[in-house]
Amino acid sequence: MIDMERKKNLLLKIKKLEAYTEIQNTMGRMIAAVNFRRKEEVLSYFALDQEDVSFEYADEGVFKGKHAVQAGIDYLLGTEIRPGEMIDLQLTTPVIEVADDCETARALWWSPGAASVLREGEDPQAQWIWGDFAVDFIYENETWKIWHLHYFTLIHCDYHKGWVDDTSLINRKNTPMHEESQPTTWHNPYHPKAIRYGIPAAPYPYDTWRKEDENWMLRNDKTR
Repeated sequence: MIDMERKKNLLLKIKKLEAYTEIQNTMGRMIAAVNFRRKEEVLSYFALDQEDVSFEYADEGVFKGKHAVQAGIDYLLGTEIRPGEMIDLQLTTPVIEVADDCETARALWWSPGAASVLREGEDPQAQWIWGDFAVDFIYENETWKIWHLHYFTLIHCDYHKGWVDDTSLINRKNTPMHEESQPTTWHNPYHPKAIRYGIPAAPYPYDTWRKEDENWMLRNDKTR
């Protein structure tokens, strides 16, 4: 006969496993929408009812709050895809930790990707775009939603030159790129003369969301 404590632990593990699967699918569908510039679908995966909903993309700045997130997604994905243009981001190596209260979750994905960027009077430029997605999820209305998302650039370079020879796409000023954005919190892509740090951090198991832990993804000591 299973005692109540064991039953409780078993039910918690099942609930976390279900959450893990839903979070994986939510993130995968969101990235697919990004790749094809379906901005309204992208927005549908964000917890827009949360006052502090946010996303930060590379060095474009932090978009915080419903209206800023909407403006930021429109800024990044608002134009129609033209012939010859392409972006394709992938998700690999997920590390997902669902809180013990099953109200929030923390997740990390590595993201290899490529792009074809149009140029006036020239053939499109093939680019490497590799980075990491660190994300907080929140459970609301029986659905897992993206609460805070931060995309960290690892390499962004011309495909033919490679990330050692071409650093021209990573050296912009660390200032907001849009009137609705705030300054970038972290932008440290690969550079042949710089040291890489272990940021973003992989999440550790945790019991519940605490305000003091909101910057877990910026820690490089990998502690809890």
